[in-house]
Amino acid sequence: MEKITPKTEILVDLKTEHAYQTYQLLKNEVISWLDERGNFWWEKLVPSESPPYYPLVDLPEEAVLELWQRLNRVEGIVLSELDLRERWNEFKAVQTITDSEMLSRLHIALSGVAQLARETIQEPKKFEEKNNPWEEATCKSSVCQICGESATLTVLAPSNGKRYLHCLLCGNEWNVKRIGCICCGSEDASKQIYLHTKDIPGVDMAVCLACGQYFKEIYLRELPVEDFVWEDLRTLPLNYAAEQWLAEHAKITGDVQ
Repeated sequence: MEKITPKTEILVDLKTEHAYQTYQLLKNEVISWLDERGNFWWEKLVPSESPPYYPLVDLPEEAVLELWQRLNRVEGIVLSELDLRERWNEFKAVQTITDSEMLSRLHIALSGVAQLARETIQEPKKFEEKNNPWEEATCKSSVCQICGESATLTVLAPSNGKRYLHCLLCGNEWNVKRIGCICCGSEDASKQIYLHTKDIPGVDMAVCLACGQYFKEIYLRELPVEDFVWEDLRTLPLNYAAEQWLAEHAKITGDVQ
Protein backbone atom coordinates (compact mmCIF):
# COMPACT_ATOMS: atom_id res chain seq x y z
CA MET A 1 0.00 0.00 0.00
CA GLU A 2 1.07 3.54 -0.64
CA LYS A 3 0.47 6.37 1.77
CA ILE A 4 -1.35 9.52 0.70
CA THR A 5 -1.87 12.72 2.58
CA PRO A 6 -4.97 14.62 1.45
CA LYS A 7 -4.18 18.29 0.98
CA THR A 8 -7.55 19.07 2.53
CA GLU A 9 -7.32 17.43 5.93
CA ILE A 10 -10.43 15.96 7.47
CA LEU A 11 -10.90 17.53 10.87
CA VAL A 12 -13.86 17.47 13.24
CA ASP A 13 -14.12 21.25 13.13
CA LEU A 14 -17.11 23.55 13.18
CA LYS A 15 -17.58 23.37 9.41
CA THR A 16 -17.64 19.59 9.36
CA GLU A 17 -19.91 19.47 12.40
CA HIS A 18 -22.33 21.90 10.75
CA ALA A 19 -22.36 19.81 7.57
CA TYR A 20 -23.06 16.68 9.60
CA GLN A 21 -25.89 18.31 11.55
CA THR A 22 -27.48 19.51 8.31
CA TYR A 23 -27.14 16.07 6.76
CA GLN A 24 -28.73 14.42 9.80
CA LEU A 25 -31.59 16.92 9.75
CA LEU A 26 -32.34 16.09 6.12
CA LYS A 27 -31.90 12.37 6.67
CA ASN A 28 -34.39 12.43 9.56
CA GLU A 29 -36.89 14.22 7.32
CA VAL A 30 -36.49 11.45 4.72
CA ILE A 31 -37.23 8.89 7.45
CA SER A 32 -40.34 10.84 8.48
CA TRP A 33 -41.48 11.02 4.86
CA LEU A 34 -41.02 7.28 4.43
CA ASP A 35 -43.07 6.65 7.58
CA GLU A 36 -45.84 9.03 6.54
CA ARG A 37 -45.96 8.61 2.77
CA GLY A 38 -44.10 5.39 2.09
CA ASN A 39 -47.19 3.20 1.89
CA PHE A 40 -48.88 5.61 -0.52
CA TRP A 41 -45.99 5.65 -2.97
CA TRP A 42 -45.26 1.96 -2.45
CA GLU A 43 -48.47 1.11 -4.29
CA LYS A 44 -47.41 3.21 -7.28
CA LEU A 45 -43.99 1.62 -7.71
CA VAL A 46 -43.87 -1.02 -10.45
CA PRO A 47 -40.53 -2.67 -11.29
CA SER A 48 -39.28 -3.05 -14.84
CA GLU A 49 -39.22 -6.56 -16.27
CA SER A 50 -35.42 -6.62 -16.33
CA PRO A 51 -32.67 -4.83 -14.40
CA PRO A 52 -32.35 -2.10 -13.49
CA TYR A 53 -35.77 -2.59 -11.95
CA TYR A 54 -36.21 1.01 -10.85
CA PRO A 55 -33.95 3.20 -13.01
CA LEU A 56 -33.50 6.73 -11.75
CA VAL A 57 -35.41 8.31 -14.63
CA ASP A 58 -38.43 6.09 -13.96
CA LEU A 59 -38.85 6.91 -10.28
CA PRO A 60 -42.22 8.61 -9.64
CA GLU A 61 -41.62 12.26 -10.41
CA GLU A 62 -44.28 13.47 -8.00
CA ALA A 63 -42.74 11.48 -5.16
CA VAL A 64 -39.32 13.00 -5.82
CA LEU A 65 -40.74 16.53 -5.99
CA GLU A 66 -42.80 15.99 -2.85
CA LEU A 67 -39.80 14.84 -0.82
CA TRP A 68 -37.51 17.48 -2.34
CA GLN A 69 -39.94 20.22 -1.33
CA ARG A 70 -40.07 18.89 2.23
CA LEU A 71 -36.28 18.91 2.44
CA ASN A 72 -36.20 22.50 1.18
CA ARG A 73 -38.68 23.58 3.83
CA VAL A 74 -36.67 21.90 6.56
CA GLU A 75 -33.84 24.27 5.71
CA GLY A 76 -36.18 27.24 5.52
CA ILE A 77 -36.21 27.46 1.72
CA VAL A 78 -39.51 28.71 0.30
CA LEU A 79 -39.89 27.63 -3.31
CA SER A 80 -43.04 27.65 -5.42
CA GLU A 81 -44.16 24.46 -7.12
CA LEU A 82 -43.48 26.11 -10.49
CA ASP A 83 -39.91 27.01 -9.54
CA LEU A 84 -39.34 23.54 -8.17
CA ARG A 85 -40.48 21.93 -11.41
CA GLU A 86 -38.25 24.26 -13.41
CA ARG A 87 -35.25 23.13 -11.35
CA TRP A 88 -36.32 19.52 -11.83
CA ASN A 89 -36.58 19.98 -15.60
CA GLU A 90 -33.08 21.46 -15.60
CA PHE A 91 -31.81 18.37 -13.81
CA LYS A 92 -33.53 16.01 -16.25
CA ALA A 93 -32.12 17.96 -19.18
CA VAL A 94 -28.63 17.48 -17.68
CA GLN A 95 -28.33 21.20 -17.10
CA THR A 96 -26.38 22.46 -14.12
CA ILE A 97 -28.36 23.53 -11.07
CA THR A 98 -26.20 26.42 -9.89
CA ASP A 99 -27.39 26.20 -6.29
CA SER A 100 -25.20 23.39 -4.89
CA GLU A 101 -27.24 23.08 -1.68
CA MET A 102 -30.47 22.79 -3.68
CA LEU A 103 -28.82 20.10 -5.81
CA SER A 104 -27.66 18.24 -2.69
CA ARG A 105 -31.20 18.19 -1.34
CA LEU A 106 -32.43 16.83 -4.67
CA HIS A 107 -29.89 14.01 -4.52
CA ILE A 108 -31.05 13.16 -1.00
CA ALA A 109 -34.67 13.17 -2.21
CA LEU A 110 -33.82 10.86 -5.12
CA SER A 111 -32.00 8.58 -2.70
CA GLY A 112 -35.03 8.47 -0.38
CA VAL A 113 -37.38 7.43 -3.19
CA ALA A 114 -34.81 4.94 -4.52
CA GLN A 115 -34.53 3.38 -1.06
CA LEU A 116 -38.29 2.90 -1.02
CA ALA A 117 -38.09 1.27 -4.45
CA ARG A 118 -35.37 -1.07 -3.19
CA GLU A 119 -37.60 -2.20 -0.34
CA THR A 120 -40.36 -3.19 -2.74
CA ILE A 121 -38.05 -5.78 -4.28
CA GLN A 122 -38.68 -7.87 -1.17
CA GLU A 123 -42.45 -7.75 -1.76
CA PRO A 124 -43.66 -10.93 -3.56
CA LYS A 125 -46.54 -9.07 -5.21
CA LYS A 126 -44.11 -6.62 -6.76
CA PHE A 127 -41.35 -8.96 -7.80
CA GLU A 128 -41.39 -12.63 -8.73
CA GLU A 129 -38.39 -14.47 -7.26
CA LYS A 130 -38.39 -16.97 -10.12
CA ASN A 131 -37.51 -14.16 -12.55
CA ASN A 132 -34.72 -12.83 -10.38
CA PRO A 133 -31.26 -13.18 -12.01
CA TRP A 134 -29.81 -11.53 -8.90
CA GLU A 135 -26.83 -13.61 -7.91
CA GLU A 136 -25.58 -14.30 -11.43
CA ALA A 137 -25.93 -10.74 -12.73
CA THR A 138 -24.85 -8.59 -9.83
CA CYS A 139 -21.60 -10.42 -9.14
CA LYS A 140 -20.38 -9.51 -12.63
CA SER A 141 -21.19 -5.82 -12.66
CA SER A 142 -20.71 -2.67 -10.61
CA VAL A 143 -24.05 -1.36 -11.88
CA CYS A 144 -26.83 -1.57 -9.30
CA GLN A 145 -29.58 -3.96 -10.40
CA ILE A 146 -32.20 -1.82 -8.66
CA CYS A 147 -31.55 1.80 -9.63
CA GLY A 148 -28.99 1.42 -12.42
CA GLU A 149 -26.37 3.65 -10.80
CA SER A 150 -22.71 2.63 -10.82
CA ALA A 151 -21.37 1.71 -7.39
CA THR A 152 -18.17 3.48 -6.34
CA LEU A 153 -17.81 1.97 -2.88
CA THR A 154 -16.80 -1.51 -1.77
CA VAL A 155 -17.16 -2.88 1.75
CA LEU A 156 -15.19 -5.69 3.40
CA ALA A 157 -17.31 -7.47 5.98
CA PRO A 158 -15.59 -8.23 9.31
CA SER A 159 -17.42 -11.51 9.91
CA ASN A 160 -16.57 -13.43 6.74
CA GLY A 161 -14.16 -11.16 4.87
CA LYS A 162 -16.47 -11.03 1.87
CA ARG A 163 -16.43 -8.02 -0.38
CA TYR A 164 -19.61 -6.17 -1.22
CA LEU A 165 -20.50 -3.34 -3.54
CA HIS A 166 -22.65 -0.69 -1.91
CA CYS A 167 -24.93 1.57 -3.95
CA LEU A 168 -24.87 5.04 -2.43
CA LEU A 169 -28.18 5.95 -4.05
CA CYS A 170 -30.59 3.19 -3.04
CA GLY A 171 -28.50 1.33 -0.45
CA ASN A 172 -28.45 -1.98 -2.31
CA GLU A 173 -25.51 -4.33 -1.64
CA TRP A 174 -24.24 -7.32 -3.59
CA ASN A 175 -21.27 -9.69 -3.61
CA VAL A 176 -18.24 -9.15 -5.80
CA LYS A 177 -14.92 -10.95 -6.09
CA ARG A 178 -12.49 -10.31 -3.24
CA ILE A 179 -9.87 -8.90 -5.59
CA GLY A 180 -9.89 -6.85 -8.78
CA CYS A 181 -11.11 -3.54 -10.11
CA ILE A 182 -14.85 -2.97 -9.90
CA CYS A 183 -14.64 -0.46 -12.76
CA CYS A 184 -13.05 -2.55 -15.52
CA GLY A 185 -12.84 -6.03 -13.99
CA SER A 186 -9.05 -6.33 -14.21
CA GLU A 187 -7.58 -8.81 -11.73
CA ASP A 188 -3.97 -7.98 -12.55
CA ALA A 189 -2.48 -7.38 -9.10
CA SER A 190 0.36 -5.32 -10.56
CA LYS A 191 -2.20 -2.81 -11.79
CA GLN A 192 -4.03 -2.47 -8.47
CA ILE A 193 -2.70 0.21 -6.13
CA TYR A 194 -4.22 0.90 -2.70
CA LEU A 195 -3.70 4.37 -1.30
CA HIS A 196 -4.30 5.21 2.34
CA THR A 197 -3.60 7.76 5.04
CA LYS A 198 -3.15 7.14 8.76
CA ASP A 199 -5.57 10.00 9.43
CA ILE A 200 -8.47 7.90 8.12
CA PRO A 201 -7.98 4.29 9.20
CA GLY A 202 -10.14 1.66 7.58
CA VAL A 203 -10.60 3.49 4.27
CA ASP A 204 -8.48 2.90 1.16
CA MET A 205 -8.64 4.36 -2.31
CA ALA A 206 -8.22 1.53 -4.81
CA VAL A 207 -6.60 2.84 -7.99
CA CYS A 208 -6.56 0.74 -11.15
CA LEU A 209 -3.73 1.46 -13.57
CA ALA A 210 -5.41 -0.69 -16.20
CA CYS A 211 -8.33 1.70 -16.66
CA GLY A 212 -7.24 4.83 -14.79
CA GLN A 213 -10.20 4.82 -12.44
CA TYR A 214 -10.51 4.56 -8.68
CA PHE A 215 -13.02 3.59 -6.01
CA LYS A 216 -13.27 3.66 -2.25
CA GLU A 217 -12.96 0.55 -0.06
CA ILE A 218 -14.00 0.41 3.59
CA TYR A 219 -12.77 -2.21 6.05
CA LEU A 220 -15.55 -2.59 8.58
CA ARG A 221 -13.25 -4.41 10.99
CA GLU A 222 -11.25 -1.18 11.37
CA LEU A 223 -14.02 1.34 10.80
CA PRO A 224 -17.58 0.39 11.82
CA VAL A 225 -19.92 2.45 9.64
CA GLU A 226 -23.59 3.21 10.25
CA ASP A 227 -24.13 5.54 7.31
CA PHE A 228 -22.14 4.89 4.15
CA VAL A 229 -23.39 8.04 2.41
CA TRP A 230 -22.04 10.26 5.16
CA GLU A 231 -18.81 8.27 5.33
CA ASP A 232 -18.33 8.78 1.60
CA LEU A 233 -18.98 12.52 1.97
CA ARG A 234 -16.72 12.80 5.01
CA THR A 235 -13.84 11.22 3.16
CA LEU A 236 -14.16 13.12 -0.14
CA PRO A 237 -10.64 14.56 0.27
CA LEU A 238 -9.40 11.02 -0.39
CA ASN A 239 -11.07 11.16 -3.81
CA TYR A 240 -9.24 14.37 -4.62
CA ALA A 241 -5.97 12.84 -3.41
CA ALA A 242 -6.50 9.78 -5.64
CA GLU A 243 -7.12 12.03 -8.64
CA GLN A 244 -3.90 13.92 -7.93
CA TRP A 245 -1.98 10.66 -7.52
CA LEU A 246 -3.27 9.38 -10.86
CA ALA A 247 -2.40 12.64 -12.59
CA GLU A 248 1.13 12.60 -11.20
CA HIS A 249 1.59 8.93 -12.05
CA ALA A 250 0.46 9.54 -15.62
CA LYS A 251 2.97 12.36 -16.02
CA ILE A 252 5.81 10.25 -14.70
CA THR A 253 5.13 6.89 -16.32
CA GLY A 254 2.28 7.28 -18.81
CA ASP A 255 0.88 3.96 -17.59
CA VAL A 256 -2.70 5.14 -17.03
CA GLN A 257 -4.91 4.50 -20.04
